Amino acid sequence: MIYNDQLYTSFIKQKIDALEKMTDQDNPYTRIVFSEKFYEARSWLKNEYQKLGLKVSTDEAGNLIGLLNSKTDTDKVVIIGSHIDTVPSGGRFDGIAGVVAALCVAKYINKNDINLPFNLAVYDYLGEELNDWGTSCIGSRGIAGVLNKEILSRKNKSGLVLKEEIDKIGGNSELLNKPLAVTKNILACLELHIEQGKVLEERKIDIGIVRSIPGISRFSINVKGQAGHSGTNLMNQRSDALVTASEIISFVNKLALKLSEKSNQHFVATIGKLNVYPNSAAIIPGLVEMTLDLRATSQIAREEFLNILEKEILLLNKKSSCKTDIKNIAFAPFVEMDKSLIYLFKNTADSLGLSNNIMESGAGHDTAQLSRVAPAGMIFIPCKNGFSHCPEEYAEASDISKGTAVLYKMVTNLADQSSNKT
Repeated sequence: MIYNDQLYTSFIKQKIDALEKMTDQDNPYTRIVFSEKFYEARSWLKNEYQKLGLKVSTDEAGNLIGLLNSKTDTDKVVIIGSHIDTVPSGGRFDGIAGVVAALCVAKYINKNDINLPFNLAVYDYLGEELNDWGTSCIGSRGIAGVLNKEILSRKNKSGLVLKEEIDKIGGNSELLNKPLAVTKNILACLELHIEQGKVLEERKIDIGIVRSIPGISRFSINVKGQAGHSGTNLMNQRSDALVTASEIISFVNKLALKLSEKSNQHFVATIGKLNVYPNSAAIIPGLVEMTLDLRATSQIAREEFLNILEKEILLLNKKSSCKTDIKNIAFAPFVEMDKSLIYLFKNTADSLGLSNNIMESGAGHDTAQLSRVAPAGMIFIPCKNGFSHCPEEYAEASDISKGTAVLYKMVTNLADQSSNKT
């Protein structure tokens, strides 16, 4: 079986090690979308596609595609892949493992001269991670036709416009007002990813089969106070924005804990990004900008959280000299994976003798966006201590190889199904 073949474990490790080097040297592992290092990694990946005999192209949403054409005349396609961009100081495996696994599948099919009854496309989805434009999953949202004018017109702090960056990398933002034409021909979208949690590792399970991906909301929370001299302004005369912000952070954490226990479903809320102005030891903070990340499988729990939080902010505005506002900046709804693909993933893992478990995802993924327009499914493989979005993120090449075996077998199972239908 493929996962016992050291050639492929070695291939996976080699490609991950190569991508690892394409990082901001002072801040590993960092490869932000549209950065110099991201362009370098895209050039590397184009070369890898070409070495495998894949036809290289970039679609309207800026996704980099390596296409293995079927010897049969068909427009039907199965998509496999993930993303190569990272969060700041992220990891070597989040997204990258899925792209390398897809390369491995294409290599195996080419090496064995297997003719599929559909085209096989390896995708690097553009900008999966949250970025300076306040949105994630740029490329997969583009495929699904949900990059609206407001998102495309956003500027980052350097004044760069998102749609112009998409065009610069080879996309065509003028055509992103509806789902891309490829969606009419997609038979399945498959993604391998590290779990980013501890369930598989702790239970010694080889493969996690994803049942659903939570709804993800992001909000900007701005607290406006009054900057002033930290030595001359008495404590009872201050409008310290950071003090009020800290109350909100504590409230969010306690409320999320309460609702997660109450709903007994996946529910988490995080304020992980703060900008404090003017950010000086001798000046009282006059403005704090925060980003709230909210993830929930229960719409009822989500709405309850937001209603309580808004009431708390109104109360703070009445009793505090600081003024707080909250604004929704991004939303991706709760989605379930295609049931037939879940079933096929399970049968596939079973047939390979790999232990498996059907589970929920706590993180968002490109597959969630693709599920809007095509049958979509994904699998997890274990990662050490559940660490992710940090330099300590790690996954064994042998575990990625097991997931790759499942991915390859899924492609051949889909081929059998497609041939039987014809």
